[in-house]
Amino acid sequence: MSLTDGQEKTGCWRQEYNGLRPHSSVQHLTPDEVMAAALIVELPNA
Repeated sequence: MSLTDGQEKTGCWRQEYNGLRPHSSVQHLTPDEVMAAALIVELPNA
């Protein structure tokens, strides 16, 4: 395995571990789901 291969595999693992797996600290949602929900902005009815 080359350094580049190791960096690619580590990057994929890190993305899955940090972004795709549920975390108990955010009600068993994935961080990506939490971020997506935070970006939804509801505008008040005028």
